[in-house]
Order: sequence, then structure tokens, then C-alpha cells
Amino acid sequence: MDIWSNKYNVIAIDPPWPISKIKRDVRPNQVSMDYPVMSVEDICNLDIKGIADSKCILFLWAINQYLDIALDLISYWGFKFHILITWDKQNGMCLYGFHRRTEFVLVGFKGSMDIYPKRKAMPTIITESSWGRHSVKPNIFYQWAETFGDRRIDMFARKERLGWDVWGNEVL
Repeated sequence: MDIWSNKYNVIAIDPPWPISKIKRDVRPNQVSMDYPVMSVEDICNLDIKGIADSKCILFLWAINQYLDIALDLISYWGFKFHILITWDKQNGMCLYGFHRRTEFVLVGFKGSMDIYPKRKAMPTIITESSWGRHSVKPNIFYQWAETFGDRRIDMFARKERLGWDVWGNEVL
């Protein structure tokens, strides 16, 4: 499927931010990431503007280390920042005195947003344990995101999802 010729009104993107694993005695064999990462420049150069419809909502996943860049990306891709959603994964690594158990979804939009939409409100906190493979996002996120439109794409998807176009090296 050539996603680059389509227009979407819902874009979920979980970029492979340029991070690396920290060697730990408890997991000595985990020295590389579970997937290839991209440079910030390459992520920035994805043609998100080109696949976004004139009225579109963007869900951009980010970690603490890249929140500032993620905010810049929203504008660069032609969206206006709206709100931040926090995912409490209920587990994570402890580094420098902080238990890092959250990830974030920055929400941006093109066009307009309904002040009082006729759908259930999406919460700004998701509390669900992370499970399975590294970086797999909670299913409830996708269920809520689906209410924002019917032409949806999951960028850097980890599996096929009914009702979504998917793009990434982990799906066919």
C-alpha cells in the first residue's frame, strides 16, 4: 500500500526516536534496541504534511528526552498543539532518582476541532501496564483515537489493526 498518496484525518505516529539501551547487570544481553531507530532529522523529514487531510488530528508519541523536539515537530508538520496525554505504564526503569514509567502523546490538529463533539471524551491519562514487546502502545489508546475520524493511519505500527492503514517495518 502506498500510504504517501492518501489523505488521513487521524494520524498516530510512534517515531523510533534515536535512543539506546543502557547496559545493566540484570539484563546483560540487552545491548541494542529491539528495532532500528531514526535520526531526529529523518523523523522530521517524514511527509506528514502530505498525508494529513485539511482537517486532521495527530497523535505523536514521545518520551521525556524528546518532548521539546516533539512539540517542534507538531508545528513543523503543519499542526497546532492542543493537549498532552500521559500513559502511566506502571513499570519502567529507575535512573538518576526517578522512576521513568510514563510516555506521552502530544495531540495536534489541522483545521478545526469541535468544542463539544458528539463522542465520548478521551482522557488525558491512560493507566495501563505495558506488556509484551518493547514500545507496544495500549489498545485503549487506539479505541479512543478511532473516534476522531475514519481515515486512520498508524505510523511505525507494530501490528495490523482493523480500520487503520499501517506503515512500518514490523508489519507487512
